[in-house]
Amino acid sequence: NFIDGSLEKDKGDWHFVVEDVRIPLGTYAFEKEPTPGLAVFGMRPEHVAFNSGSGWPFSATANVEVVEPMGSDTLVWLKLGGQNFTVRVTSERTPSNADAVSIGFDPMRASLFDAQTGNRL
Repeated sequence: NFIDGSLEKDKGDWHFVVEDVRIPLGTYAFEKEPTPGLAVFGMRPEHVAFNSGSGWPFSATANVEVVEPMGSDTLVWLKLGGQNFTVRVTSERTPSNADAVSIGFDPMRASLFDAQTGNRL
């Protein structure tokens, strides 16, 4: 998953922002102090908790766009901040198209990149 957005600092805390989605970056280990600007947020599908509740540093509700069975796993394509976002789930937890589902993750597992240079932040 790669999402285009921006880094913003609000009251001393960094967030990755895309449309109406604000991902808090308090657990993310920046390589150096970032500056506000365009960025790319990367998260592996297997690092996203599915129907997880709100016990994560970031959680959101998203609508299922596509369900892609892959044998023992299923890839679930969602929209997050207007962009495609994929979650890997076990075949037993497969939702239906158009279902509203909750997702959660810890931004510590993410990678952030400068949108212009491609350098890791």
